[in-house]
Amino acid sequence: MELVVSLEEARKTILKNTVQLEAETIEISVSLYRILAEDIYSEELIPPFHNCAMDGYAVLHSAIIGASKKEPMELELIGQLTAGYTTQKTVGEGTAIKVMTGAPLPDGADTVVPIEITFEEGNRVKIFKEIAKNDNIRFAGEDVKPGQLLIHKGEKITPYVIGMLAALNKKYIKVTRVPKVSLISTGDELSDIGKVLLPGQIRDINTYSLSAQVVENGANLINMSRTKDDRDEIQSKLEAARGSDMIIISGGVSVGDCDFVKEVLHDMGMKEVFWRIAVKPGKPVLFGILDKTLIFGLPGNPVSAVVAFQQFVLPALFKMKGNNTSPWKEITAILEEDIIKKRGLFHFIRGKTTNTEDKTYVKPYSLQSSGAFSSMIFSDCLIMMPEELTHVKSGEEIKIQMLN
Repeated sequence: MELVVSLEEARKTILKNTVQLEAETIEISVSLYRILAEDIYSEELIPPFHNCAMDGYAVLHSAIIGASKKEPMELELIGQLTAGYTTQKTVGEGTAIKVMTGAPLPDGADTVVPIEITFEEGNRVKIFKEIAKNDNIRFAGEDVKPGQLLIHKGEKITPYVIGMLAALNKKYIKVTRVPKVSLISTGDELSDIGKVLLPGQIRDINTYSLSAQVVENGANLINMSRTKDDRDEIQSKLEAARGSDMIIISGGVSVGDCDFVKEVLHDMGMKEVFWRIAVKPGKPVLFGILDKTLIFGLPGNPVSAVVAFQQFVLPALFKMKGNNTSPWKEITAILEEDIIKKRGLFHFIRGKTTNTEDKTYVKPYSLQSSGAFSSMIFSDCLIMMPEELTHVKSGEEIKIQMLN
């Protein structure tokens, strides 16, 4: 299939051919950043009982009406209560129980007076200020009520979600299985870091940048390798990666004399879904299916590879994991320099943003070559220019996609 597909069509096609992975049950202690595979409902009140929001004295509000520094209200201290314990004593008119933060509210009390506006002496306590009824009390169920939907299927599990799960007495939860990804970088010219470059060689950037993108986005990198532009070696690496949920290959998918990846994949039985997308950078992207494994052939140029990953691999990973959020954060910014391009390709232009109180401004980075990887360090966004746009003037609004 030699048709060049649009950005939108490529994304839709990828998602159509991507299946959400099955669920598995794990403990919440190891669930950080996994994707929830079930809705979580509360089965009980949180907090489960009325409790004291600060250290002080549990009283009947009517007993402190009119209290002031000049005319404090004096109450009999009939007990003390700390968090984790209960008392059989009841607060009445003229009495108080000293309480600590988190302690159950004693029967009869309807207000907790902060310790800072009191003075305790012997079995008596003086209240120097009237406060409102029900002050400093956390009421049963004011946070969460039974039957309440708190966490949705498809949400990423954050430290706060884990805390809420613990509050709900959920030790085990269902999450989507982590995608298993294999990564293969191709090219006779590639040299690993730590080695002296020979004439004609370049450092292998893609193995490290793409593997980091895989891990950053919650996938399990089970296989990472590098291969020469050799049919047999490429096939050997691909066979070793068979059984992964996804295989990502960088380089070898264009039309050069040494670009053997497509040919080898076809020989192995891959169904080619599309090859080439009307975007820049990242036009020579291959998408196919080998058995049940998604195949992504990305450009060899380092910038093209990471941009193509963000635009096309990332949404597939999100769907595999069942993530219900967008893979991208896209906002509107004000352009600080004119941008002119030819019609026909969707351009992702590396840029740098600055912010004022209520506006975001963006300026294209000076180097836009697909081999200028430093641009990814000095940029924080991709300026998005759709196919039909040819000129955006300085001062006009434009959509940008934030990096990281």
